[in-house]
Amino acid sequence: MANIIPRPAFSKETDEKIWFSKKTVISGEFSEVALVFESLIPEAKSAETNNLTFIMDKDISQEGYKILYSNGNINIFCSDKAGALYAFMTIVQLAAGNDSFKAVLIEDAPKYAWRGFMLDCSRHFWSMDKLKQILDYMASIKMNVFHWHLADDQGWRIEIKKYPLLTEKGSIRKGTQFSVVHKYYEGYTYDVGEYGRGLFYSQDDAREIVAYAAERNIMVIPEIDVPGHATAAIACYPSISCSGKEIEVEPHFGIFKNNLCCAKDAAYTFIKTVIDELCEIFPAPYFHIGGDEVEPEAWDNCPDCQAIMKKEGLNSHVELHGYFNNILVAHLKEKGKRAIGWNEIISDTIDDSAIPQVWTTRGADKAIEWSQTRGPVILTQYNYFYSDMAYSVIPLSKTYNYSPYFEGFEDENILGVEMPQWCEYIPTEEKFDFQTNVRLLAASELGWTDVRNRHYEDFESRVEAMRPYFKSIGINLTPKYIYCGNTVKGAENMTEAVRKDKGRYIWSRNPNYEFELLDAYKF
Repeated sequence: MANIIPRPAFSKETDEKIWFSKKTVISGEFSEVALVFESLIPEAKSAETNNLTFIMDKDISQEGYKILYSNGNINIFCSDKAGALYAFMTIVQLAAGNDSFKAVLIEDAPKYAWRGFMLDCSRHFWSMDKLKQILDYMASIKMNVFHWHLADDQGWRIEIKKYPLLTEKGSIRKGTQFSVVHKYYEGYTYDVGEYGRGLFYSQDDAREIVAYAAERNIMVIPEIDVPGHATAAIACYPSISCSGKEIEVEPHFGIFKNNLCCAKDAAYTFIKTVIDELCEIFPAPYFHIGGDEVEPEAWDNCPDCQAIMKKEGLNSHVELHGYFNNILVAHLKEKGKRAIGWNEIISDTIDDSAIPQVWTTRGADKAIEWSQTRGPVILTQYNYFYSDMAYSVIPLSKTYNYSPYFEGFEDENILGVEMPQWCEYIPTEEKFDFQTNVRLLAASELGWTDVRNRHYEDFESRVEAMRPYFKSIGINLTPKYIYCGNTVKGAENMTEAVRKDKGRYIWSRNPNYEFELLDAYKF
């Protein structure tokens, strides 16, 4: 199999030598895509002049492409700009920094329309340069959705002009703890002090990222997580909560009881205003409203919430949550957008236009039922996709071998797949690369390649063969020994269950323990 990630639907290798360099004349229907990644075209060391021509073929499916050759020239057939971009990136991978490659005939198209990556910028902030590097990497491996998690308990990271305190105050927490031990057993001590002052994205920054992503066929979906995970917002504007009490931006990680009130006008005015401002910046037809891990205690003790439940005939906090969500869903509909939320948004009362993002095994039966009877889902199951987890807990092979069929989902009900990166314990770019980059290769193939055409051993061999190429473009991949999960002493002789338990135990006390192994391995 040729060294291409994600693996194409069909490929046939030949012995024909094809030049690809700065001497290659690029022209045709979508030739502008090459300009976006002109820096990836190899220098002409000994290359001859040849042609790369993009040819419109309306019979090719959306985002698909075909690569053929004629007299040493490259012909790319596609029906849209996305297909042209992905074909070009395939040629770049085949060349791998050299000025020629052996021809590979390819017919290719994606399995799923949604091939996403979520980045948590609330817990730790990522620079504009890092975001652009991530988007470049995503485009190079044919991923097309960037889910931008911009607000949570530990920090608010996007400018909202009508609520300036969100970034003046809500971006700052007094400290950060990096292990469960510190949180529960050492009196809430902090590993580092104040974090987040000035660390937020202006609305112009967000527009710049949206435009940069669009050039790379990547849709940017903002997430403002409500009604739970709202501590940073409530710390700035207490009137949007049930109690109205003053609180601080949360310095610890976990699940907290600080919810938006489901009955107060102030809460709805707040979130609708946030949505309105962000809808002017993000043109995508989707908006992520979060909705996960809502603790109902505040609502149970709130007379206003209880009055709304009685008035509306709501029988549980799940139905109250659905009532809250439906107000946002309706508002987003007026903006021409569909609401996405984590799978806790599922209820009998929520509008069918909402799209659940399935992350937890709890309630998976409800998600399967939703997909079979009410609408599409996005698959993000934490025990396969969460890339902040230790490799001893989720080795690369487990991520790669995920199949929605094992879970009971059917193709026609799946919008696509997405890999989240939660950044509680990821404060540096080097740690981010360690936890993320190699897993994104697996995620790209999960979203692009049919399960019948996926084989882990073949994938791993391509990862290792392409390691020098990825390093040459600034993408560091975790060493094989580590991503295979052999990070607990004696792991080679353990069952998967024992290795996971030991790995999870160590990770909960020192989330850096696998990262520290890089001292013994090349990165």
